[in-house]
Amino acid sequence: MAIELPKTKVPAKSQDPKYLILFGLPKVGKTTVLSTLDNNLILDMEQGTTFIDALKVEIKTLADLKETIKLIKAAGKPYKYITIDTITAVEEMAKPLAIKLYQDSPMYSAKYADVKDITQLPNGSGWSFLRQAVEMIVDMVAGVTDNIIICGHVKDTALSEGVDGSVKDLDLGGKLKRILSARSDAIGFVHRDENSNLCINFGQNGEVLTGARPAHLANKDIIVAERNEDGTFTSRWDRIYPSIANNN
Repeated sequence: MAIELPKTKVPAKSQDPKYLILFGLPKVGKTTVLSTLDNNLILDMEQGTTFIDALKVEIKTLADLKETIKLIKAAGKPYKYITIDTITAVEEMAKPLAIKLYQDSPMYSAKYADVKDITQLPNGSGWSFLRQAVEMIVDMVAGVTDNIIICGHVKDTALSEGVDGSVKDLDLGGKLKRILSARSDAIGFVHRDENSNLCINFGQNGEVLTGARPAHLANKDIIVAERNEDGTFTSRWDRIYPSIANNN
């Protein structure tokens, strides 16, 4: 196909974040808010959906995940959204795969044939295989849906040396976090407001490390699930994915 240089601005293809990372404090409602998103399959890797009605599959092993992906393909990829809950569990799940990648690589040494934890290889060499394994698992999920959501835990990260305080950040290994963050369209912090509505902050203040490429999300704090008097929630995910409103 011949390449043609544009003479005017090329319109955006979509405003939906195809690759969304969410993190928040324990029990704040991350899984609850994700359950309010229609046609969102939650891959529950930490048994966090036990008390929540949701489209969900419990995943305990990499074999479980591979079987689920196979079934999704056979069903014609019916889910518009798939959530990995959580990326921390994926990191643990990826370790046997990382060992296999190491064993198949030119770096393999029989001296470490019985290694059980890839991160214990000398000079930190195992971390690159773990990152590769995690990316392979994420790509496996991304290949069967239009939109992938990665859910994670939060940690307090110290500010630069000489500056007091900390910020809330995604709890994930340094290089892996940077790789996944670079691939994401938006990174949001899940929290509740004073009315117990479930919200996602995309960088409105300096207390959390978040951000977003889509203009309708950047520097916004958005209510995505409005709490009703009976304790249920009304979904407002169209504020995150504009195509939802366009299709109604």
